Amino acid sequence: MGLFLLFLTNLAFPFAALGVCIGFLLSGRRGLLAHLGQELRERFGLEKKGEVIQGAIWLHCASVGEVKSIQGLLAALKDFYHRDILLTTTTQAGKETALKNPLIKQALLVPLDFYPSCRRFIRLAKPYRLFLIEREIWPNLLEAAYQAGVPVAFLNGRISAKSTRAYGWVKPLFKRVLGHLNFAALQTAESAERYTQLGLDASRCKVCGNVKYDTLNDAPTRTGEVDALLTALGWGGKPLLVLGSTHPQEETMLLRAAPEFIKKDIKIIFAPRHLERRPEIRTALRQSGLPHAFISDKNFPKDAAIVCADVMGLLPSLYARATLTFVGGSVVNRGAHNLLEPAILSKTVLFGKHFHNAPHTARALLENGGGVLVDEYNFKTIVLRLMQDMAQLENMSGKARKTALSFKGATHKIMEMVQQYERKTP
Repeated sequence: MGLFLLFLTNLAFPFAALGVCIGFLLSGRRGLLAHLGQELRERFGLEKKGEVIQGAIWLHCASVGEVKSIQGLLAALKDFYHRDILLTTTTQAGKETALKNPLIKQALLVPLDFYPSCRRFIRLAKPYRLFLIEREIWPNLLEAAYQAGVPVAFLNGRISAKSTRAYGWVKPLFKRVLGHLNFAALQTAESAERYTQLGLDASRCKVCGNVKYDTLNDAPTRTGEVDALLTALGWGGKPLLVLGSTHPQEETMLLRAAPEFIKKDIKIIFAPRHLERRPEIRTALRQSGLPHAFISDKNFPKDAAIVCADVMGLLPSLYARATLTFVGGSVVNRGAHNLLEPAILSKTVLFGKHFHNAPHTARALLENGGGVLVDEYNFKTIVLRLMQDMAQLENMSGKARKTALSFKGATHKIMEMVQQYERKTP
């Protein structure tokens, strides 16, 4: 039954290919003809002999986030295997990110999930191992690798309840292709349970945690810039509230509470999630009547009490100098951004109830006393209360760091699985 369903997916491929072509025609990128031909060739697995490196360790990621999160894992795999790294991605942005990584010998777009295309690519690349990152389950890719004798494993794997229900409709297909996996290093026990429901042998699964937490940086490189900024603003020694990755609703929440913070001499810096919203944010700040500034302007009014960090890459260093932090995408229903980014820096973390993108870290912060749940109604009160009790805040900040450290170590656990598998392989 699984093989029959696989056959049906390939019958549907011409329609998927037509959709890709239409997408190119409708895309704003259609004018980039210099890259369009290459992208189409990669999408359909039409590279020529010699254009793809052979015998490499092949990793496949979805996009930018996954490519960035596996930096430590890439280094560990390269050190262990002493082979080139071939990395494929689903998106062009992911490929461009991979091309900047010196550990990666070659970065390409993965072929669409059509058996002849996947088989042809594998015959060109002759990979030594194939590692699929996070939730990249491509049935034809898995089948083609298996038929070619290429060992395949999931690293840092995860799957949502929604995807599990959807894949359940074609369970025989997933039971077949998941049966081709040599092992699966998964992020959570929930993911392990869901994969076993779909047919993955439980004996091949192990919960290792999430490698992205191994990239947590407790020594940001731009703290000197932040110190200079605080000096220019005249904020040295003042209590500082830093809000990271904010969305419009969360900025509205902040602006409503800000007058009370300013009365208490609490200084505020917020970093919007999307910098293209700068004109909208300027309007909102101007209408608020609050004394404000933008980092990109470099000319700061002497009375500025709230600053918009409208520059890239500064947020970790801002967190490092904060007295108290808030992580966005959590009061607004976006699932929460990286809650451990300030926690690893020994900062108490405020966040909202919408943390479905990071449920384990959110619950751990709350249970261990390193985080506090806030909403639009209690945000002001909680900030003022915590800022008035520095002893409690310092105690909570220590608990936040301890929580963040507890999530590290996934890369080591994954490499133990890799090494154990290789020891058993003739």
